[in-house]
Amino acid sequence: MTSLALYLILGILVAIIGAMPLGAVNLAVINTTIKENIKKASYIVIAAGIGEVFLAFFALHCSLELSNFFQENQWIQIIFILLFFSIGIYFLLFKSKLSGKPKSKRIKLTSSKFLTGFSLALLNPPVIIYWILAISLINKYIFELTTKNSVTSLIFFFLGIYLGKVVTLYLYSQWGNKIAQKQGNSQARLSKIIGIALVILSIFQGIKILTE
Repeated sequence: MTSLALYLILGILVAIIGAMPLGAVNLAVINTTIKENIKKASYIVIAAGIGEVFLAFFALHCSLELSNFFQENQWIQIIFILLFFSIGIYFLLFKSKLSGKPKSKRIKLTSSKFLTGFSLALLNPPVIIYWILAISLINKYIFELTTKNSVTSLIFFFLGIYLGKVVTLYLYSQWGNKIAQKQGNSQARLSKIIGIALVILSIFQGIKILTE
């Protein structure tokens, strides 16, 4: 039981560390909370947690192959960097101007929120790289963590990852809720924050690739 608790706690801690930096999923949760409500954002949170487990399992299964693949094919990271940079510019220059205008009501399906959270979590090369590094460090300094571990221990580890991701994103949704409760042009400010965060994130990733 003690060893299983260790797997659970380790999964939670590693997931929290990976989910704390402001990224695409975090921004989507904040944005949805402000424009709609926490309930709608919770669908993104739940789906993102599932996507994070998929990424961690994928990294665990073929960490060495993935590491070599991203090192040899940096164009994939460059595409995502340019994509995040473009979205950031859009939010910074255009979305903030449009956010103050009244919008027509649109029916947004729960499935679209779920798909948004899952795709943002899954289609994220920097996060895959993070899990490759995290699993490598666990193997080096803590204990051996491979697909050869017992099924029960891996289940507890991935459960910890899911809980860590969901709890962190839930805290971001609470932050978004506090922003939504403030009076004034909060959506315009949020759009600027999202734009700046995405631009800085893309620039940081670009510098990281150039210095490797």
